[in-house]
Amino acid sequence: MKALLRPWPGRMRLATVTLVAMLMGATLMVSWQLSSRLWPYPAQTLQAANTSSLTIVDRRGHLLWQAARAQGGRETWTPLAQISVHMRNATLAAEDHRFFEHAGVDGWGILRAAWLNLRQARIGFGGSTLTMQLARLLRPELARRSLVAKAQQAFDATRIEQRLNKSLVLEQYLNRAYYGHGVWGVEAAARHHFDKNAADLSPGEAALLAVLPRGPRLYDPDRNMAGLLARQRYVLDRMQALGWLHARSHALATAMPIRLAQRRPVYRAPHFVDMVRARLPADLASGARVETTLDLQLQQRLEVAVKRHLDAIGGRHLTQAGVVVMRNHDGAILGLVGSADYFGDNAGAVNVITSLRRPGSTLKPFVYALALERGDSPATVAMDVVLPDEVREPYTADVKQHGFARYREALAGSYNLAAVHTLKRVGIPVLLARLREAGVRSLRDPDEAYGLGVAIGEAQFTVLEYAGAFSAFGAGGMATLPRAIARIIEPNGYHDFGEPVVRPRVFREDVAYLVFDMLSDGDARRPMFAQQAPMELPFAVALKTGTTRAYTDTLAFGTTAQFTVGVWGGNFDGSPTQTVMAMQGAAPLVRAAFVAVAALYGDPSAPPRPSNLVRAPVCALSGEHAGPHCPGRKWDWFAPGTQPTPANVCRMHVQRCGKAFTNFPPELQGWARSFGILQPDPCAGSPTQTPRIVYPAPGAVFRLDAHRPLAQQLPPLRSIPDDANVVWQIDGQPLAAFAPTPGEHTITARSAAGSDAVHVRFEGGAP
Repeated sequence: MKALLRPWPGRMRLATVTLVAMLMGATLMVSWQLSSRLWPYPAQTLQAANTSSLTIVDRRGHLLWQAARAQGGRETWTPLAQISVHMRNATLAAEDHRFFEHAGVDGWGILRAAWLNLRQARIGFGGSTLTMQLARLLRPELARRSLVAKAQQAFDATRIEQRLNKSLVLEQYLNRAYYGHGVWGVEAAARHHFDKNAADLSPGEAALLAVLPRGPRLYDPDRNMAGLLARQRYVLDRMQALGWLHARSHALATAMPIRLAQRRPVYRAPHFVDMVRARLPADLASGARVETTLDLQLQQRLEVAVKRHLDAIGGRHLTQAGVVVMRNHDGAILGLVGSADYFGDNAGAVNVITSLRRPGSTLKPFVYALALERGDSPATVAMDVVLPDEVREPYTADVKQHGFARYREALAGSYNLAAVHTLKRVGIPVLLARLREAGVRSLRDPDEAYGLGVAIGEAQFTVLEYAGAFSAFGAGGMATLPRAIARIIEPNGYHDFGEPVVRPRVFREDVAYLVFDMLSDGDARRPMFAQQAPMELPFAVALKTGTTRAYTDTLAFGTTAQFTVGVWGGNFDGSPTQTVMAMQGAAPLVRAAFVAVAALYGDPSAPPRPSNLVRAPVCALSGEHAGPHCPGRKWDWFAPGTQPTPANVCRMHVQRCGKAFTNFPPELQGWARSFGILQPDPCAGSPTQTPRIVYPAPGAVFRLDAHRPLAQQLPPLRSIPDDANVVWQIDGQPLAAFAPTPGEHTITARSAAGSDAVHVRFEGGAP
């Protein structure tokens, strides 16, 4: 009996120690659980806003740009349901295959890690669960290797799992893990390494990405591709062993080569993105998603079109171009190219579409629309000649005279003098006020700062804002302020519906339609541009071009009922092109843009013709009611009360002394004579009147253009009477022998009855 009782004290001590240890362990576990519940994990730390980057996408959700976070990475928060199941399984196979069996801390995992560390006599295994790794990602200070840090990770992991279910824990980890190359989150990693969404990852791709968080530098594909592929094979084997990957899929994944994408951050439509970023509110949350109006498919076609256009016009010193496409009914910017190459050396980051440029002749449609609003019609005549009071006009080869010009031909042919004279009737303040109402906000100077030259380009605007104003001629008189931001979604779920649709009424519907009809009239454009207008399309486009005097800017705008296109071509350094007109430097891009629009959206159409318009014939020259002696007639559209009637029959084509006679008014006789169409009065005898010079006026000053041949810069000469019997001389020499030079000169008009002379001065001319 004593022998049996002798070992009892030892057994009692062992039992006591075991019981105390169990009680302490239980107490520790209870205290651990109680503490984790008393100090729950902060909910705000787990919010998606704490990790997501600002993203900008196109109208279909395609990524255009993503902001870099403070630590240099780019992240997009992606719900677990939108992450490939292969990626989920690969991550668990690589990091924590017992994830769904523990509550944040895996006791068996810790014992296994301790045993391996003892056997290898080093601390190389930590037994961390996926939740403990998430705790380390949320608190980077816990990444240090120590027992205290490990205990803190375990405590935080318990608290996290009391706050979130398993699916949300896995979602948090996949969105916060670091995958190397400055990339945080699985969505960004999938795009960076494979140029695809996380939802589309294959088993092989998922297994490769699952390796990277374990050692972003150790398994960097640029440094250790062999080691990365070996570890990927291990993960695939684990997935198959765990029953998460079919044998056939395993064989395919191990046999298929991995093709990594080019590692360049996504930056599509960079000029457009820069513009959007400049419009965003300053207090926008970092994880916001900005949905824009851009159509990436159209954008890519426009980028190609710009490069092809510049190649086609090569050799004429036109090195840059930009184009914008806008939808009329809401101002949505569907495509915007600000230069030939944003990343190029030729100042490519400049966005010419939002930069101030000279408009050339592109403002003329507003001039004529205002005249139509006052009661004029497309058949109203504008004098496209130099009038006697215009003594300081800088005459160059650009200033051609076309005599009597109906509005239709004057606008479609872009006659400069006709536009200036029409603006005199309309008034400069009226034009400027209407442009500002239409959204041309660049006109910030007071009205008195602008002269009549505003009709032919003496102002500044941006292509983008004028595209919105020009859209009024395709959209029934309603201009549109261009919009780039459709909707902003912040991480808290708040939806800001972006930039508002602003559509000011600029003109009556019938006025807008008449301007559209004139600008889309190829026959009216042909006398000036012949076959140079590259707008032969299966649908009508109202086109207006503009070329600045020194050939530094070429512009073109086109509109239909649905879309408006604006184009600029030139050089960013301000140097002139080699006499490239807008019909060559800009109009071809308008056509290319509409071809791209038609391919994606279907053929656009002309605006519907208002029912109040009436059609009537007019004299082709005078625009008045066609009389019996008019040699040609034209049909045109008129607003009610503006059409010619027999009461205002054409007074230019008459019969005199039994002969047909064109009775040009005095201000047109010089023009008619220069074209050889001035007829002597059949009822008059030989001229007996001494000529009187009516143009130029005494003391007139003419500015010579250094970029033009001097022989092309003679001012127009007119006298009364003005016929073939008047002989002109300058400084006593025949007119044909004179080339303008700086200084004082005497102009003489002689006839058999006498002579008249005036003194004028030429200035400038030196390069």
